[in-house]
Amino acid sequence: MTVTIQMPKRFDYSASGEFNESIATALNSNDQTQQILLDCSSMDYIDSAGIGLLVMAHKKAQANHATIIITHLKPSTKEILLLANLQKLIELK
Repeated sequence: MTVTIQMPKRFDYSASGEFNESIATALNSNDQTQQILLDCSSMDYIDSAGIGLLVMAHKKAQANHATIIITHLKPSTKEILLLANLQKLIELK
């Protein structure tokens, strides 16, 4: 099963509570989530805290035999994730 999470406009430490709750909910669903899609169509900003949250989410997903895929990235935010080499952990579409 695939779960889609709509990412916030600004993905920084202030978004951590809601994001972590969304990831936990997706992974704890009874339907055995296989994929978590992070829809970044409205995300304009990400900082190092946001990147850290993505890495932690990846580790949690891996422990639950799920994968995370980041979709609909804007060029500016995609460039930041590529500079951080996040594509080595999480698929960027």
